[in-house]
Amino acid sequence: MRIVHLSDIHVWRLTWNPLRLLNKRPVGMFDLLSGRARKFRLERLEEVVDRVRQLAPDHVLITGDLTTTALPSEFLAARKALNPLLTDPDRATVIPGNHDRYTTGAVRYKKFEGAFGAFAPDGPYPWLRAIDRDTSILGLDPTRSHLSARGYLPPQQLERAKALVADEKTRPKRLIVACHYPVDAPEAYVRELAKKRMVNAASVRPWLATLGPHLYCCGHVHAAWAFHPVGIPEELCLNSGAPLLRDPTGQHLPGFLEIDLNGPDVRVIHHAWSGPEWITVPMVDSPNFFRALTPSSK
Repeated sequence: MRIVHLSDIHVWRLTWNPLRLLNKRPVGMFDLLSGRARKFRLERLEEVVDRVRQLAPDHVLITGDLTTTALPSEFLAARKALNPLLTDPDRATVIPGNHDRYTTGAVRYKKFEGAFGAFAPDGPYPWLRAIDRDTSILGLDPTRSHLSARGYLPPQQLERAKALVADEKTRPKRLIVACHYPVDAPEAYVRELAKKRMVNAASVRPWLATLGPHLYCCGHVHAAWAFHPVGIPEELCLNSGAPLLRDPTGQHLPGFLEIDLNGPDVRVIHHAWSGPEWITVPMVDSPNFFRALTPSSK
């Protein structure tokens, strides 16, 4: 199975409508005018979509922040641009990021669900969604409308998530946890995450450590990575980075991840835009990662 993991697309639009400039949105407009608009190159989105399509993935996973300030026009533009990847709800999963819940109105009127709700199970988070015989996605949502970018996973949601995968006998053989917020980061990005972390991540990490081998697909920090967090050694944490980011430093190469699952084996490649061209960077080659699957299951 080939999964393409995208995150933090950040489609943006400017607005001067006073009815739209409520709650936190003036801060977002100021950020766009002061430089954020130049950092996210919307003209490249069509090329990103074409690159993904060329890979012919079995499933597309998008872990939030499709928009920047949750404007209706941003949701419309994001959905239109991503339509070539979202032709079949059974082959795509989309969860929200904090920017998709940017205002209380966006949450109240379910703007994210109106645009992308078809690509997740009905009902509240968490949910467990099978995408093939052996593989399921566990969706978590710690996003909230808040003045800061910090998230919070409600205790009730955490308890329900625990119940969904509590039984080792029925737990998916290949489990993917999808959550916009990382619970940890590689050393180079720890300080960046600290400013906008999930505030109760310390309550979530011990539970993740009980799940056995699993992938944790996230975004939020605009950097591609693959690592095993301290205290969760059987987790492979994958951040796809931001595909439209303009990164003159070379420290946050824009792109997305290709995740190949072949029986128990996991291989991850970063498709990155280097400036003049696409490059592919091998990130993980982990034979027998999902040890519950034998080679004969391939």
